[in-house]
Amino acid sequence: MATTLTGNTVIKLSKKEAWPLVRLVFPEYNGRKFVMEFTDKVWFHDTNWGGGTRNQYKAVKSDGRVSGFSAPAPWVNAVEGTSQPTTPDVLVIVHKVFCGQDCGIRIYAHPSLAPKWLKEG
Repeated sequence: MATTLTGNTVIKLSKKEAWPLVRLVFPEYNGRKFVMEFTDKVWFHDTNWGGGTRNQYKAVKSDGRVSGFSAPAPWVNAVEGTSQPTTPDVLVIVHKVFCGQDCGIRIYAHPSLAPKWLKEG
């Protein structure tokens, strides 16, 4: 089922749908919460631990290459609070922990990829 959130479409994914991507970047993840958001940009926030909250960002290119970053100390973290445009050849996968609770995996995808993931009906 797809929902719209501030102009972006968000869908729930089953583990079967998400796991081929998630295992590339977070093979230790054993939760069951997976969503995909179709958006034109990704905002990087909570990249350092603070109050039990952290987002870990990784990217998977269409050729299967994985990239990510280790969040530097907060006072030299150039990524925190920035946004980057999404592109059709890269998925950004985020593991979110909020106040010590696992919030699952969110996959950010360019809106042009929506037809591939959205199901009829």
